[in-house]
Amino acid sequence: MARRNISIPDELDERLDRQRDRINASRVCAIALERELDMIEEQTRPLQVDESQLEHLVERLRHQQNDRDKWFGRGRSDGQAWTQQTATLEDLRGFDERWSALEHMTVSDFDPEALEGWIDSMMPKEFRSNELRNQPPALQGAYIFGWYEGVKNLWRAARTRL
Repeated sequence: MARRNISIPDELDERLDRQRDRINASRVCAIALERELDMIEEQTRPLQVDESQLEHLVERLRHQQNDRDKWFGRGRSDGQAWTQQTATLEDLRGFDERWSALEHMTVSDFDPEALEGWIDSMMPKEFRSNELRNQPPALQGAYIFGWYEGVKNLWRAARTRL
């Protein structure tokens, strides 16, 4: 059997001395170490999964990501178009104030419950389509963030020249 030296706090050593005839410290330490090692090894052991289930999951997630990318790109394009063709100087100055809450957010930070409010109160009327409203919250959020990025980038570049 292998031997190891361990260090324990003085207070614990004093308590152990008082109970030495009732506790096998080597056995207690061995059990605790075994439990700890089992837990670590369980966390680091490669998962064994059914390959067809994994492929199905990956395909579904790729499809979701493609949809999210599509709606983000559509929103960005619409935001740029609105900025270039429709927005007034007052609209764009209001944009900074009204949309500042998104400045340090990501799509995943966006509360899906708040989407309806964002679509109605923040988006220009021409972007309040039923097609957008019929999308799941994740895709609505992707569109809104894309729209925000499209407006923000173009407006920030233009405002330095005013």
